[in-house]
Amino acid sequence: MEKQSLFQRLMSYLLGTKKKLYQEVIIDREVVDEILQIAREAYPDEFAALLEGKITDGVLHIDGLLFLPGETSDKGAVMNIFMRSLIDEGIGSVHSHPGYNGSPSGADLHFFSKNGLFHLIIAQPYNEDSIFAYNSFGQRIDFKLI
Repeated sequence: MEKQSLFQRLMSYLLGTKKKLYQEVIIDREVVDEILQIAREAYPDEFAALLEGKITDGVLHIDGLLFLPGETSDKGAVMNIFMRSLIDEGIGSVHSHPGYNGSPSGADLHFFSKNGLFHLIIAQPYNEDSIFAYNSFGQRIDFKLI
């Protein structure tokens, strides 16, 4: 995983998000299996969900999905973020792309910057190798499955 830049560390300090810094991401295999199944079933439409987890000792552990009301189509997926619980820490999101491109769109990057720390995009063929992870700045990052 790429280390955070001086700018990112400074912004974390200034915004009071230092406690949300992480150096490693692990995702429960059951969560990935659920993401794969939902993406396949939703195709040709996109799906979107929030990621549940927590940061402990610099490790971000993703252990669940949270689904909010919204709308999906083959052009995009929208979640009603305002319906998220006030106590939700906003770890991040996952959504599918109906094509083979796992890169974030401009709308994805805007969403990433305002909604959490870690984001996944799954593209076709909807397998473990077609899951791409990004931080809130839209930079690719690595993760491990457990």
